[in-house]
This record gives sequence, structure tokens and C-alpha cells, in this order.
Amino acid sequence: MKTPFLFLLTLLLSLGACYAQEDDGASLQLYGDIGSYHALRTSSPYNWMTSRNRFRLAGRYHFGDIRFFGALKVNHHGFIKQYTGIFPHEFYMDYTTTHFGFRAGKQIVIRGVADGLRLNDIVAPMDMTEFLTQEYDDIRMAVNAVRLFYFSEFVTVEAMLVPTFQGYRLPLEPNNPWSIVPKAQLPVTVEQGNEPDFLLKNMEYGGHLSFNLPGIDFSLSGLYTWNKLPCFRGELAPDFRSIILTPQYDRMTVLGADFSKPLDAFVVRGEFAYSFDKLYSAALITKPTVRKDLVQGLLGIDWYGPNSWNISAQGLYEYIPNYQKAEIATEEHTIYATLRLSKKLINDLLTLSSFGYFDIKNKAVFNRFSGSYQVLDGLLVNVGYDLFHGDKGMLGTYKNNSEVWVEAVYKF
Repeated sequence: MKTPFLFLLTLLLSLGACYAQEDDGASLQLYGDIGSYHALRTSSPYNWMTSRNRFRLAGRYHFGDIRFFGALKVNHHGFIKQYTGIFPHEFYMDYTTTHFGFRAGKQIVIRGVADGLRLNDIVAPMDMTEFLTQEYDDIRMAVNAVRLFYFSEFVTVEAMLVPTFQGYRLPLEPNNPWSIVPKAQLPVTVEQGNEPDFLLKNMEYGGHLSFNLPGIDFSLSGLYTWNKLPCFRGELAPDFRSIILTPQYDRMTVLGADFSKPLDAFVVRGEFAYSFDKLYSAALITKPTVRKDLVQGLLGIDWYGPNSWNISAQGLYEYIPNYQKAEIATEEHTIYATLRLSKKLINDLLTLSSFGYFDIKNKAVFNRFSGSYQVLDGLLVNVGYDLFHGDKGMLGTYKNNSEVWVEAVYKF
């Protein structure tokens, strides 16, 4: 984080933060935001869940067919020191002509049409240090990638190479209320590392073919990748006084498709993914990890109604073929649903919204209720309540983490 390159880039963006210049077809645009977010648990022990402040700065420089983009974050976390510092976010270069394009550098890659659910959208790993309570722009993590594009009137062809491995960022700190470290009779330690080495054979690559036709958009994709969310294998420490969890990674292939079709005030969306040899933790944590295929299908519908109403609903079904309960720690069938409601009021200055995840089989819920008010041009005040309910599944893990929160953001 303290390299001369980053220092010079930060200085360049800071010097130009108050203006945009245009000269000989070149232009520099800078923007960002300053935010403060605080959340309080609504059940015993009624403690602060998080307290963080953030400064984000991004800049685009255009020169003819070439564009440079850079973005970084300066974070201060009130409770966890590891989350305080300067963090590069995206740094890449674009070159675009009428029919060809090229993008290289640290970038966020987005796939599919799902809202808040991941089927084919697995190139960019996720920052889960505060589960899903951060903005999705902060949850997505950039990867080092080289992408080649071919454009025509109705078709876009993309080939992608990701030379370095980037996995999920997980909450492992014992003082983090979102920690994934399991509770056991013996202390549990999670090892760091064990990630794939920087080798040619370990590179990730894939292709994407998208069609923008009158009345419908759809795409096909293929990806040879890794499970970026690690599975864990446990063993007793040599002194038999603790349990050591070691992250495990392995190769998998994912083939997918999606579509989006407008119908008057509605948009119907669908997505499908088939993962070959996906890695799972074993039913008994001390046993070797297990490789199984995974079938995923999603259907969603969005309604853009009058008077600034918006309603969106999705259903996700997952199935593991050749399932054997005794060997795998995951259920054979999984059903998730989401529901998003939003309404703008007071000349669009106030936005009320609700977005919920529903684990149908485990009867668990995570729902974020929020209100956002534009106090001044660029200044937003947001308040909300995050509800967790249920005893099983991923959402049930955080059943005691319901919280109220407040946030102030100034965008420039």
C-alpha cells in the first residue's frame, strides 16, 4: 500500500480533485465520496457492531481511444485495526475502437442478471468481513485481468485471462461479530494462505458471448476458475489443545447462460449455471474435501411502476447431483428467494426501500429496511434496520446480529 506508484497516483488524483480539465481531446474527471457508518446491535449485549469512516477517490483520464481509471479507498475502522488503511480498489487501462476493445489491470468483472445472488457472477470475489451489510460496490473485489472484446451491432464477444488468484476476504477476527470461525469445545484457529501459486497452469480464463437483440438480451459464458470461497479441512493441533482449519482450493469449470426481456412495465430475467467439480467441505470437518457438480437456476421479475414504485422478486434453486448426505456438509436442495421494494417520495428526495433474502428450506431471513434522504446536493443521510431471523443455514448463523444503523455520505 505504500509503494511509490500508489503514492504518485494518490498525489495526482488529489491535486486534480477540484477540477476537470479538457485539452486537445484529453479530459480528466475526478469524483468520490466521504462517508461515516455506525451500527448498533438490537439485542443483548446491545453493543456496537461496527463504526467506520471512509474516503473514496476515483479518476478517469480520456485520451482519444484510450482511457485510464483508478480508484482507492482510505478506511478507518473503530474496532478492527486490520480494516484501517489505504486500499487500492481498481486500476486499469481501456482501449476501444469501433469493433475491438482491450482492458487490462485490476478491475471488477460482473456477469449475469441476478440481483444480490451469484450464479455466473463468480469472477469477482467478495469481501464478507461484514457479511452483506456493506454496499455491494464495497463487497465486490477487483481482480487482475486482461480482457479482449469484439463489438458488432448486436453481438459482443469477450475473452478473459486472470493471471493471479484472488479469493474471498473473510471475517476471521475473534472480535468481529460477523466472524465465520465456528464455536467448539476446543479453540479454533484458521490458517492463512494455502492459495494457488502464481503459475501459468493456475491462471483463470473464460469467455463471454452476449446478444443485444430487439426485444431481448441474452448471453452465454464459460469459465475455468477456482472456488474463491475456500472450503475448510480441520485437524487437531499436535498438542491436542486446539483445532486447526486449513483453507482448501481446487479447480472447477462453470458454464452459464442468462436472459433479460422487457414486457411493458416489467422485465423478466433468468439465469442458469452448471458447475463441474465444485469443492465442498466434508460432513465431518476432519475428512478430505469433496468435489460435486452443482446445478443452479434463477428466475426474476422487475416492475417499474408509476409514482416511482419499484418491485423486484427472484427465486433461486440449487441442486447437487449424486448427493450423499454422509459425505458433504451442504444440503442436496437449496431454495432462496429475494424481494426488493422501493418508493421515492418528496420530489424524489426521500427513498424508502426493503431488500430481503429468504432461505426457504431453513426458514431464515435477512432483510435490510432503509430510508435515504438527500439533505443537500450530494449529501445523503441513510438510516436503517437489518433483521436476521432463523436458526439454520447461513442466515441463521447471524440470528443475534440484527442491528440499527445510520450513515452520512457526501458525494463529490
